[in-house]
Amino acid sequence: MKRFYDSLLGLTEKYYWIWFALLTILTAFLCFRCLGIGAIDSWDEARHGISAYEMLQRGNYLVNTFQGAPDYWNVKPPLSFLTIIAGFSLFGYTAVGLRAFSALFYLLTAVCTGLFARRYGCLASLLTMAFLTANYFPFKAHLVRAGDADSLYLLLFTLAMLAMLKLQENRRWLLVCGLCFSLAFLTKSFHAGMIAIIGILFLWLTGQWKQIRLRLWAGFLAAALVPILLWAFLRYQYDGATFFLQMYEADIAGRTAAGGLEGHGFPLSYYFTSIFWNFDYIYGFLSLIVLLGILYLLLRPLRNVLVLLCPSDRIGILLWLFLPLGLFSLVSTKLMWYVYPCIVPLCLLAAVFLDAFLKNGKVLLQFRMLVLFIVCAGTFVFLWNNYTDNVRGARSNDLQTFVMEQFDREGPLSGCIVYLDAYDPFLYANTTQWEQNMRLLALMEGALDCRDGGAEAFLAEEEDCLLILSIPFLENYPKLRAFEVLADNGQYLLIRRQISKAP
Repeated sequence: MKRFYDSLLGLTEKYYWIWFALLTILTAFLCFRCLGIGAIDSWDEARHGISAYEMLQRGNYLVNTFQGAPDYWNVKPPLSFLTIIAGFSLFGYTAVGLRAFSALFYLLTAVCTGLFARRYGCLASLLTMAFLTANYFPFKAHLVRAGDADSLYLLLFTLAMLAMLKLQENRRWLLVCGLCFSLAFLTKSFHAGMIAIIGILFLWLTGQWKQIRLRLWAGFLAAALVPILLWAFLRYQYDGATFFLQMYEADIAGRTAAGGLEGHGFPLSYYFTSIFWNFDYIYGFLSLIVLLGILYLLLRPLRNVLVLLCPSDRIGILLWLFLPLGLFSLVSTKLMWYVYPCIVPLCLLAAVFLDAFLKNGKVLLQFRMLVLFIVCAGTFVFLWNNYTDNVRGARSNDLQTFVMEQFDREGPLSGCIVYLDAYDPFLYANTTQWEQNMRLLALMEGALDCRDGGAEAFLAEEEDCLLILSIPFLENYPKLRAFEVLADNGQYLLIRRQISKAP
């Protein structure tokens, strides 16, 4: 039995690179498979997409706009918009173009973290990759398969933390920390402050700040501040201090206000109870492993854990895990994706503790085999749920599908004025207004001129125009029967009105 168990563990080292390559391919599959099928979401994804579309069309890669005017609602620096612009340039104006780099950034996050974890053992590295592949929530909302800023921010946050942990080996990693902080700020503005807080505490608690020479500090400050100051100087030329004041109002004042910004106020325990102690997903089990591992560190029954985690690594990873969780719990506005950076050290730390436990000869062999079976079987179940819900379960909604079927950027209807009076599955309501997700889709599919007001505005329009109408609404507007129906799919109609012009 012992020989079989040791041989089983030995396979992780003997064929490490094969296993790692397979996990990388699996992660890439989950990131990119059916990437363009899921319906486009309003707010962050659609808002980013519209801004990137307009920036690309206008050739202004510095100022993000919404419907032609500078956007003072989504007050983020331009880096995340530029990645979507790159996606549109490579893959066209499609949902794949919108999301491609988000998927790539998460894949890079998983690969970099998995490679870093190899310092603690091949099994720890593979487990880290497996846990990040079974990482449900980021695949569902606002990260892996969404065209917004969070995936790039997670990558930069992770790289900054990994570079911080490598300072003990080479002080020049401090330059990487500074650059990652700068780029993270240019992605999600003041959110990057969390990187700085963790870094300062880490240098202080480990005493490493005393060992850094003045020249290296100067290089660090240059890497951390020069890109931000350069962007700020260029942005100031457009609208002065307006954008920066709005950044502060939105990201600092607004999100710390009582009740939470836009109604996202939740109790202090929100992140712990809804994510990290949620056993419906992998996080509850990983959190339990980490809590037991921390207890082992304190009581020292597993001596080899101390070998795997040197003091500076221990401090750094625990700060990385608990500091954002604690500080964001104190902020009134609570959104799930605020603590996505905490999931990476959760996976890493759980993998390290499991590596130590499964290789510890002081623990009963049968118990270790049982734990290994539970870990492998449980991870597979969570991974399968991730696939079935977030990849295979990706669906567009009926209204978005209708728009995609009827319009083509190179077709005869490209650039037309279009009104909407229909049931929107995203809103679960009837609407005569173009929601952000529908507006983005209309721009990507047909460069359409989206106008609000519904059937009444369509009837009053003095130019050639189109109307997307839910079929039951036709009874409310009998005059519409006089116009040409270009498409009818049983749910929606595409109606054209052509204004006759005098010769």
